[in-house]
Amino acid sequence: MKGIMKESAEILGLIKEYETRESDLRLNIAQLKSLNEALRIADERSAILHSIIESSDDAIVSKDLNSIVTSWNDAAERIFGYSASEMIGRSIMKIIPPERAEEEPHILGQLRQGIRVDHFETERLRKDGTLINVSLTISPIKDRNGNVVGLSKIARDITDKKNIEIKKNEFIGFVSHELKTPLTSLRSYIQVALHKAKKDELEFISQALSRAELQTKKMENMISDFLSISKFEDGHMKINSTRFDMAKAIQENLEDARIASAKHILVYVGADEAYVYGDREKLSLVLTNLISNAQKYSPSGGTITINCQPKDQHFFISVSDQGIGISTADQKLMFGKFFRVNSEQTKFISGFGIGLYLASTIINLHKSSITVESAPDKGSTFSFHVAAATEAV
Repeated sequence: MKGIMKESAEILGLIKEYETRESDLRLNIAQLKSLNEALRIADERSAILHSIIESSDDAIVSKDLNSIVTSWNDAAERIFGYSASEMIGRSIMKIIPPERAEEEPHILGQLRQGIRVDHFETERLRKDGTLINVSLTISPIKDRNGNVVGLSKIARDITDKKNIEIKKNEFIGFVSHELKTPLTSLRSYIQVALHKAKKDELEFISQALSRAELQTKKMENMISDFLSISKFEDGHMKINSTRFDMAKAIQENLEDARIASAKHILVYVGADEAYVYGDREKLSLVLTNLISNAQKYSPSGGTITINCQPKDQHFFISVSDQGIGISTADQKLMFGKFFRVNSEQTKFISGFGIGLYLASTIINLHKSSITVESAPDKGSTFSFHVAAATEAV
């Protein structure tokens, strides 16, 4: 009897062991199916990604942190002239012009910190020795622990775009120059006629000629803006720095601005003398643009305040208005070329959207920058600083 019971217990034990193994087997089969499905999805995604990379019109390249190329798509071969076999395993420095060699360690330094590089415009070298303009977007490649192990680069050939921009700027420069000469002569004739009208006390004609003179001056300023942009983008804009009194320059700009608009109260607050070191003509152009914008975007009038205060061997200049203000989104774009705020309040305000772009460019060349504080219906304040000049300068 004891033998039968023992045998029965052994049989029950074997059954339980079998059931456990069967359960484990089913679990393993389910895990295997799940793994196979994940692999299938991964293969599909990999194939899609590979198809996108190979069909892209942009060069898509990956490299390690030693600048050694690890992948090179068909578009990279078309753009740079090197085949994948000629580039994979070799340094990316092969396509970087010697004079731009410092760009690579700078970019690698950013990427090691996990910082992405967006739309960096530069030049690269083709296999045939020609230079091409490219726009680079570079992202860090990270392992599963978040460590940067390499980088991926998308390079877009923008040579045609650059050539179009150069031709456009050449055309703008040519037309602007040709317009400026007859306009200067016209303004001279108006000034002579205005002098005679005032002498003969012809009030109506004097007023009409004063308005005509103001309009010719506006046109001259607009043409000067276009010429300045053309010079800057051709690399020909130079800063001719001298010691001058910024307070006096501001007062001169305010006198012109009062003629342009009688409905605004223009106030100067600040130092009686503000000797700075910079390009007087170009900084006056910055003031003209900022004050003119304050007048245009304050349609209901109000007070425009120009402030000039010394601080830390600089003079800080600001132009404040009580106008329609600027949204946070537009503030991020407003210093771009040809950008204009688009709203019901601004659609009848004239302009080409180059004034702030030019002003920002000039201030940048003075190793400073323009900042803006604004909110819709709260007015705006534009500020910049210029180095103070000593007697010895």
